Amino acid sequence: MNEEIGSRIASLFFGLFMFFFGLPFTLVPFLMFSDGAIDINYPFESLFMIAFTIPFLMAGLFVQFMALGLIRAGMSGTVDPTSIPRELPPGPDALSITEHPDQSYIGEYLRQPEAINGRDWYKKPAETKRLYYYAQNQGGSAGWSLDDREDAGSRDWFDGGWLPYKGFEIPLGRKQWNVDDGKWVSIEESEPTDVKKWWQ
Repeated sequence: MNEEIGSRIASLFFGLFMFFFGLPFTLVPFLMFSDGAIDINYPFESLFMIAFTIPFLMAGLFVQFMALGLIRAGMSGTVDPTSIPRELPPGPDALSITEHPDQSYIGEYLRQPEAINGRDWYKKPAETKRLYYYAQNQGGSAGWSLDDREDAGSRDWFDGGWLPYKGFEIPLGRKQWNVDDGKWVSIEESEPTDVKKWWQ
Protein backbone atom coordinates (compact mmCIF):
# COMPACT_ATOMS: atom_id res chain seq x y z
CA MET A 1 0.00 0.00 0.00
CA ASN A 2 2.81 2.44 0.88
CA GLU A 3 4.49 1.65 -2.43
CA GLU A 4 1.26 2.43 -4.29
CA ILE A 5 0.76 5.72 -2.42
CA GLY A 6 4.35 6.73 -3.14
CA SER A 7 3.89 5.92 -6.82
CA ARG A 8 0.68 7.96 -6.97
CA ILE A 9 2.31 10.97 -5.29
CA ALA A 10 5.30 10.78 -7.64
CA SER A 11 2.99 10.54 -10.66
CA LEU A 12 0.95 13.51 -9.44
CA PHE A 13 3.93 15.79 -8.82
CA PHE A 14 5.69 14.80 -12.04
CA GLY A 15 2.46 15.42 -13.94
CA LEU A 16 2.14 18.89 -12.42
CA PHE A 17 5.76 19.64 -13.27
CA MET A 18 5.28 18.56 -16.88
CA PHE A 19 2.03 20.52 -17.18
CA PHE A 20 3.64 23.80 -16.13
CA PHE A 21 6.76 22.98 -18.14
CA GLY A 22 4.64 22.79 -21.29
CA LEU A 23 2.53 25.84 -20.45
CA PRO A 24 5.01 28.48 -21.76
CA PHE A 25 5.23 26.63 -25.10
CA THR A 26 1.45 26.55 -25.36
CA LEU A 27 1.21 30.27 -24.62
CA VAL A 28 3.84 31.37 -27.17
CA PRO A 29 1.30 32.20 -29.95
CA PHE A 30 -0.93 34.16 -27.58
CA LEU A 31 2.00 36.09 -26.11
CA MET A 32 3.28 37.03 -29.55
CA PHE A 33 -0.19 38.09 -30.66
CA SER A 34 -0.69 40.27 -27.59
CA ASP A 35 2.76 41.78 -28.14
CA GLY A 36 1.78 42.94 -31.62
CA ALA A 37 4.09 40.57 -33.48
CA ILE A 38 1.15 39.44 -35.61
CA ASP A 39 -0.28 42.38 -37.54
CA ILE A 40 -2.81 42.05 -40.37
CA ASN A 41 -1.22 45.07 -42.02
CA TYR A 42 1.86 42.90 -42.65
CA PRO A 43 0.36 39.65 -43.97
CA PHE A 44 3.57 37.89 -45.01
CA GLU A 45 5.40 38.68 -41.79
CA SER A 46 2.33 37.70 -39.78
CA LEU A 47 2.01 34.42 -41.68
CA PHE A 48 5.65 33.66 -40.92
CA MET A 49 5.15 34.37 -37.23
CA ILE A 50 2.06 32.16 -37.11
CA ALA A 51 3.94 29.29 -38.77
CA PHE A 52 6.85 29.89 -36.40
CA THR A 53 4.66 29.52 -33.31
CA ILE A 54 2.74 26.40 -34.41
CA PRO A 55 5.51 23.91 -33.40
CA PHE A 56 5.71 25.54 -29.97
CA LEU A 57 1.94 25.28 -29.56
CA MET A 58 1.83 21.63 -30.63
CA ALA A 59 4.79 20.68 -28.42
CA GLY A 60 3.25 22.43 -25.43
CA LEU A 61 -0.14 20.79 -25.93
CA PHE A 62 1.47 17.35 -26.31
CA VAL A 63 3.47 17.72 -23.09
CA GLN A 64 0.40 18.97 -21.23
CA PHE A 65 -1.72 16.12 -22.57
CA MET A 66 0.81 13.60 -21.25
CA ALA A 67 0.97 15.50 -17.97
CA LEU A 68 -2.80 15.35 -17.51
CA GLY A 69 -2.63 11.56 -17.91
CA LEU A 70 -0.03 11.36 -15.14
CA ILE A 71 -2.10 13.64 -12.91
CA ARG A 72 -5.21 11.54 -13.49
CA ALA A 73 -3.28 8.35 -12.72
CA GLY A 74 -1.92 9.89 -9.54
CA MET A 75 -5.36 10.99 -8.37
CA SER A 76 -7.29 7.85 -9.28
CA GLY A 77 -4.67 5.26 -8.36
CA THR A 78 -4.53 1.68 -9.56
CA VAL A 79 -7.71 0.07 -10.82
CA ASP A 80 -8.71 -2.83 -8.58
CA PRO A 81 -8.65 -5.97 -10.78
CA THR A 82 -11.55 -7.51 -8.84
CA SER A 83 -13.80 -4.46 -9.33
CA ILE A 84 -14.29 -5.09 -13.06
CA PRO A 85 -17.45 -7.18 -13.60
CA ARG A 86 -17.30 -10.47 -15.46
CA GLU A 87 -18.81 -10.19 -18.96
CA LEU A 88 -18.85 -13.87 -19.89
CA PRO A 89 -19.69 -17.07 -17.98
CA PRO A 90 -16.73 -19.05 -16.59
CA GLY A 91 -14.57 -20.66 -19.25
CA PRO A 92 -12.94 -24.10 -19.38
CA ASP A 93 -11.70 -25.65 -16.15
CA ALA A 94 -8.20 -26.08 -17.53
CA LEU A 95 -5.96 -24.91 -20.32
CA SER A 96 -2.79 -26.41 -21.70
CA ILE A 97 0.11 -24.45 -23.15
CA THR A 98 1.65 -26.79 -25.69
CA GLU A 99 4.08 -24.41 -27.40
CA HIS A 100 6.20 -21.65 -25.86
CA PRO A 101 9.82 -20.54 -26.36
CA ASP A 102 10.35 -20.95 -22.60
CA GLN A 103 9.78 -24.62 -21.80
CA SER A 104 8.92 -23.83 -18.18
CA TYR A 105 5.61 -22.28 -19.30
CA ILE A 106 4.48 -25.43 -21.10
CA GLY A 107 1.95 -27.50 -19.17
CA GLU A 108 -1.49 -27.45 -17.60
CA TYR A 109 -3.10 -24.34 -16.09
CA LEU A 110 -6.20 -24.49 -13.88
CA ARG A 111 -8.94 -21.86 -13.77
CA GLN A 112 -9.00 -19.98 -10.48
CA PRO A 113 -12.20 -19.25 -8.52
CA GLU A 114 -12.16 -15.45 -8.77
CA ALA A 115 -12.04 -13.29 -11.88
CA ILE A 116 -9.25 -10.82 -12.63
CA ASN A 117 -10.13 -7.73 -14.65
CA GLY A 118 -13.45 -9.30 -15.63
CA ARG A 119 -11.88 -12.43 -17.13
CA ASP A 120 -10.93 -15.92 -16.01
CA TRP A 121 -7.32 -16.41 -15.05
CA TYR A 122 -5.33 -19.60 -14.95
CA LYS A 123 -2.46 -20.80 -12.79
CA LYS A 124 -0.02 -23.65 -13.15
CA PRO A 125 -0.49 -26.05 -10.21
CA ALA A 126 2.12 -25.72 -7.45
CA GLU A 127 3.83 -22.89 -9.36
CA THR A 128 3.53 -19.12 -9.73
CA LYS A 129 3.19 -19.13 -13.51
CA ARG A 130 -0.12 -17.67 -14.55
CA LEU A 131 -2.18 -16.52 -17.51
CA TYR A 132 -4.28 -13.43 -16.83
CA TYR A 133 -5.76 -10.39 -18.52
CA TYR A 134 -4.19 -6.99 -17.87
CA ALA A 135 -6.71 -4.15 -18.26
CA GLN A 136 -4.38 -1.13 -18.26
CA ASN A 137 -4.66 -0.90 -14.47
CA GLN A 138 -1.38 1.02 -14.30
CA GLY A 139 -1.30 2.31 -17.86
CA GLY A 140 0.25 0.63 -20.86
CA SER A 141 -1.78 -1.52 -23.24
CA ALA A 142 -4.49 -4.06 -22.51
CA GLY A 143 -3.93 -7.72 -23.30
CA TRP A 144 -3.29 -11.24 -22.05
CA SER A 145 -0.13 -11.78 -20.02
CA LEU A 146 1.95 -14.76 -19.00
CA ASP A 147 4.08 -14.17 -15.93
CA ASP A 148 5.73 -16.05 -13.07
CA ARG A 149 5.27 -13.56 -10.22
CA GLU A 150 2.60 -13.32 -7.55
CA ASP A 151 0.20 -10.48 -8.33
CA ALA A 152 -3.52 -9.72 -8.23
CA GLY A 153 -3.52 -8.72 -11.90
CA SER A 154 -2.96 -4.99 -11.49
CA ARG A 155 0.67 -4.87 -12.65
CA ASP A 156 1.81 -4.80 -16.25
CA TRP A 157 3.99 -7.90 -15.93
CA PHE A 158 4.62 -10.33 -18.79
CA ASP A 159 7.90 -12.21 -18.39
CA GLY A 160 6.32 -15.09 -20.29
CA GLY A 161 4.90 -12.94 -23.06
CA TRP A 162 2.07 -10.58 -23.85
CA LEU A 163 -0.74 -10.65 -26.41
CA PRO A 164 -2.52 -7.35 -27.18
CA TYR A 165 -6.27 -7.88 -26.99
CA LYS A 166 -9.33 -6.01 -25.72
CA GLY A 167 -11.99 -8.71 -25.93
CA PHE A 168 -13.13 -11.09 -23.22
CA GLU A 169 -12.41 -14.44 -24.88
CA ILE A 170 -9.44 -16.56 -23.82
CA PRO A 171 -6.69 -16.50 -26.49
CA LEU A 172 -7.00 -20.13 -27.55
CA GLY A 173 -5.05 -21.43 -30.52
CA ARG A 174 -1.60 -20.80 -31.92
CA LYS A 175 -0.83 -17.08 -31.87
CA GLN A 176 2.22 -14.88 -32.20
CA TRP A 177 2.91 -13.35 -28.79
CA ASN A 178 5.25 -10.54 -27.83
CA VAL A 179 7.88 -12.85 -26.41
CA ASP A 180 11.41 -13.48 -27.69
CA ASP A 181 10.89 -11.25 -30.75
CA GLY A 182 7.44 -12.53 -31.65
CA LYS A 183 7.62 -16.26 -31.02
CA TRP A 184 4.53 -18.48 -31.21
CA VAL A 185 2.50 -19.59 -28.21
CA SER A 186 -0.16 -22.28 -28.43
CA ILE A 187 -2.98 -22.53 -25.85
CA GLU A 188 -5.56 -25.31 -25.91
CA GLU A 189 -8.58 -26.21 -23.82
CA SER A 190 -8.03 -29.35 -21.76
CA GLU A 191 -9.51 -31.46 -18.99
CA PRO A 192 -7.91 -31.16 -15.54
CA THR A 193 -5.66 -34.11 -14.81
CA ASP A 194 -6.52 -33.83 -11.11
CA VAL A 195 -9.97 -35.17 -10.33
CA LYS A 196 -10.52 -32.58 -7.62
CA LYS A 197 -10.99 -29.02 -8.78
CA TRP A 198 -10.63 -25.82 -6.79
CA TRP A 199 -14.31 -25.78 -5.75
CA GLN A 200 -14.24 -29.32 -4.33
